[in-house]
Amino acid sequence: MSAGLSRTFLNQSSKRIALICGVLAVGIFIIDSLLLPLGVAAGVAYVGVVFIALWLPEQRNTFMIAAGVSLLTLLGHLMSEPGGIPWMVLANRLLALYAIWLTALAGTWLIRSKRRKSEAELQIVENEAERARSAKTRFLRTASNDMRHNLQTLSLINGALRKTVTEVKAQEMFAKQSNALAELSDLLNSLLEISEFESGEVELTISRTAVQDIFQELKNEFEFQAKAKNLQVKFDCQSEVVLSDGVLLTRILRVLVSNAIRYTNEGEISVFCSHEPGGLRLTVQDSGIGMAADQLAMIFDEFYRIDNDPAARNSGLGLGLSIVERSVRLLGTRMNVESEPGRGSAFSLLVPAA
Repeated sequence: MSAGLSRTFLNQSSKRIALICGVLAVGIFIIDSLLLPLGVAAGVAYVGVVFIALWLPEQRNTFMIAAGVSLLTLLGHLMSEPGGIPWMVLANRLLALYAIWLTALAGTWLIRSKRRKSEAELQIVENEAERARSAKTRFLRTASNDMRHNLQTLSLINGALRKTVTEVKAQEMFAKQSNALAELSDLLNSLLEISEFESGEVELTISRTAVQDIFQELKNEFEFQAKAKNLQVKFDCQSEVVLSDGVLLTRILRVLVSNAIRYTNEGEISVFCSHEPGGLRLTVQDSGIGMAADQLAMIFDEFYRIDNDPAARNSGLGLGLSIVERSVRLLGTRMNVESEPGRGSAFSLLVPAA
């Protein structure tokens, strides 16, 4: 949007500058041909017109104006009243033409040199920023491997302890601990994934991907988190195979299932697939708090969070659906959303079937 506004502004400025140059050139020509004696050349005034034309974004327009005022200078010589010493009058006109083209050539050369210097400095700044982004991404990737390993270990220990301890108070504490670990894992994944998108390091690898394998991975990942909220998560897809990037597809469904658990307090979450003419539609449907129509336009914005549920208001960074939107766009498909306050939401995307 900002680039479009900049182009519009430049176009309007160019038109104003061209209009000013045209009006001045016509005025100078009238004065030159009708009011000034032949021995006086209006070349200096035409040089001022060319100097104004140097502000035009495209240098070829500057040369066109220089050519135009040069033609007006010659016409002024032909249309002026005879008088003065002929060779001096001609010399004045030639000096006027020389000054016009010297201004056009020298001015455009200086502007071009300054522009190249600015572009070189900008390139240096962009290279430094790119190196900083790459360093940040490498750091996050390296640190996240250890952090994910530790989080997975803590989750396994938490699950094992919950099976061995029967005291109600302890079970409540383990449930809170499980939720905290899940939130921490989501935050870590979101920060790492958004960093990868910003650095442009996300590349597509399209291959045959078994949907059932993705569903099984997500079931193992979210089973404890769903049980902690007394929710049922159902995964229903048989031996379906799609042509897609398995990593991105898993990432999309992971965010959708995580959000469904976060914003559902009772009922169930269904993850299923259905055949359509364009391929296989993957859907994550919940019975949660739902969303109003005016919220649907903003849910894919960064840091936007739904405030319908006080319990989930302070959870997450609001990056999950932004990552989903970027991933879906990279896959060349689109996300369909259906939701109703108090009755739940359904997120789905169409993936080519193998």
